[in-house]
Amino acid sequence: MMNLWCSIFLLGMTNAMDSKYYATSTREMASLLQIEDELIENMRDYAKELQLKVDKMRIFQKEWITRRALGHPDPTTYVANPLVSFPLMRRMYADAPKLLNLARREMKGGALQKLLSRDLTGISAQDLKMAANGLIRFQGVYGLNESEMANGKLYDKQYNSRLSAADCLALGTHLEDQQKGKLACKWLRISIDQYEKSLDPVNRLLKTGRSQIYEKLGLTLLSMHDLPASQAAFKKSIEWASKDDNSDLASHLKDNLAHMLVHLDNCRGKNPTPKNSALRCRYFTEGSLFLRLAPLKLEQLNVEPFIGLFHDVISTAEQEDLINLTKSRLEHKQVDLSSVEAEVAVNASDHVVRIHQRIEDMTGLNLAASEPLTVSNSGIGGQDFIHLDCKQPEFVEPFIPEYHTATVMLFLSDVQMGGYASFPDLGFGLRTNRGSALVWHNIDNSGNCDIRSLQATCPVLLGTQWVARKWISGSGQWRRKPCRK
Repeated sequence: MMNLWCSIFLLGMTNAMDSKYYATSTREMASLLQIEDELIENMRDYAKELQLKVDKMRIFQKEWITRRALGHPDPTTYVANPLVSFPLMRRMYADAPKLLNLARREMKGGALQKLLSRDLTGISAQDLKMAANGLIRFQGVYGLNESEMANGKLYDKQYNSRLSAADCLALGTHLEDQQKGKLACKWLRISIDQYEKSLDPVNRLLKTGRSQIYEKLGLTLLSMHDLPASQAAFKKSIEWASKDDNSDLASHLKDNLAHMLVHLDNCRGKNPTPKNSALRCRYFTEGSLFLRLAPLKLEQLNVEPFIGLFHDVISTAEQEDLINLTKSRLEHKQVDLSSVEAEVAVNASDHVVRIHQRIEDMTGLNLAASEPLTVSNSGIGGQDFIHLDCKQPEFVEPFIPEYHTATVMLFLSDVQMGGYASFPDLGFGLRTNRGSALVWHNIDNSGNCDIRSLQATCPVLLGTQWVARKWISGSGQWRRKPCRK
């Protein structure tokens, strides 16, 4: 009798005698069963001959271990006896090479060759896809429960068939490819339920172990924008990974999702700036001698890395000048088409020259080697995704331009809703005001890029956002004047 699941796979398919695909013909599908039977016989013959070889080697092993166990524990004392040293020499010279030859010897009867010569190239990915479509169609038409199907129960009748964890994983993967994420997640979770611990070595070999199942579940949930559940699945994937499993992707996505979840809370105003008693608002006078006469209002938000918000440092005239200088030259970014940007040369206007001088005063850093000011405008939905403004250098001068030691953001407009500045690794976000400047360091005290300075800008919900950015790079890390003694 045709296997139950073969019948399900073939639902709605033709019985064409000359079909190109196995999945479209019951006759061709039956021939697959014959191929599987032959493979089983080949594997049985190979395993039998392999077991004979293993049995012989175990006899060698047992005899050698027994002899060594009866000897003196000290090797020098043990081999001092000629009745020991001569047999040892003979075994190493005569027996050991034969044992190694036995290990290298191919099986008699060609069982291995028969197994390896089996041609399976005629079974295509399209066959698997069509078979999966047949099973999913069967489920949809008759409204069957996934768990009951996986355990061989159809319309309250129990059959002597079931789907393995690997079968359910394949169905979940197929459904995810078809962008049917909700149903894919159901089958992937069934795959976890169907997992048999006794088959763990085989599943690890076939890359269908728990780690791979949870990773696929995490990717599917991620495509559905269910970030918390996706992160939980990736954590499970890492937990179940063996030393031979590659869990780099799951680890990378888990960490990124952790930052993304914090970023979302930052954008929703759930993580305001920290209320640390060591941080305070103050007048900033350290950047230059001029600041002793006209100090800047600084609100320090973080110590390591330094993050500070300078209030009322860009005048209305300077804001309008930067916007007017770039309005006709704005171009779309490659990543986010809801934002446009343009660069402003240092000598573009007197206002720009004064702004650069003020940035040097705020940061105490030399801007000679820094990049030009970049003015950007974001409309509805415009944002900067989570990123690090620093690329780790080789510490061989000249430093690479992407080695941004500090970043300055000048806010040229107010945003009615959204547009928060977010620091996901530090766990806070803030709403900024027109005329303020946000300054943060991208490197730690050793000069390495600091992951804690991860930054993002939340999507604009209502209004428009104008921002000017200054990345201080290369030799910009050196101060314009010596440190005080």
